[in-house]
Amino acid sequence: MKISNFLGYLLLTATLIGAQSVIATKTLAQQVSKDSIVPSQKDAFALMQSICGVGNINSTKGKVSCKTCPSFTGSNTSSGGSLISVIYGSFTKSNVREAFVDFSDCEPHVHNWGGSVLLRKTSKGWSRVRYEQGLRSFQCLKFATSTSRHSLVCKASYTGMGNEHTWLNTVEIGSTKTITTDLLKVVSNTGSCYPPYQEVQIVDFTLQNANKDGKKDLAVRVSEAREAKNTSRSNNKRCEPRLPKPKFHRLTFLSNGQSFRPTTETVRLKKLIENTP
Repeated sequence: MKISNFLGYLLLTATLIGAQSVIATKTLAQQVSKDSIVPSQKDAFALMQSICGVGNINSTKGKVSCKTCPSFTGSNTSSGGSLISVIYGSFTKSNVREAFVDFSDCEPHVHNWGGSVLLRKTSKGWSRVRYEQGLRSFQCLKFATSTSRHSLVCKASYTGMGNEHTWLNTVEIGSTKTITTDLLKVVSNTGSCYPPYQEVQIVDFTLQNANKDGKKDLAVRVSEAREAKNTSRSNNKRCEPRLPKPKFHRLTFLSNGQSFRPTTETVRLKKLIENTP
């Protein structure tokens, strides 16, 4: 899912920025998972020197952040900038040491409160290659491609107007640009006060050799609960979802060594679970 595709819709949610910011700040660190890790304070300090700039770092109580947001971010405030997670790998080419850092608190709601910074290790330490505004990477899996580089499968979400959009996509980090490709997009509208309600969530995603060809395929577990369209309720209960117990689906995306393609059964399931009210 490309953030730009949602620009018009996201701008409508500007009034929610204050509340959403508090929620996002509290939950992002708890959601770090997969190959996205929380580095040691020593490693975080080394990474953040190349992001914040020397002399622009706060390091207190085990947390490393910028004193002021870097100039390359979209922040309109003078303070902030936190390292949420990092993924180490060889992204732009083989045999290089690189880091993809999820960086929070220096973007507005429209850019999902942050972005990711690509760093490269040299004899002089870490250096910044580029910044991907709005691309969050705190829930990603790393996989090796047939070209001996690493790419990512990342889960991210955006909440606005009571609707939570969650997506899973591949992230190919090239030498000059980063390409994201949608694999799955689901929506939950339980906070919207607009029935009928649905709650569709990406529960988990893992890499495993599903078809026994030696390549790591992508297995995704999704939960789905949908309220019947004829569900009756009084006006004062309009904002109270009446969802059944969720059903669970397994979707499989087969690898060709470079990208993933859905199986025939997964194509069928995608049409069902990506359906919105």
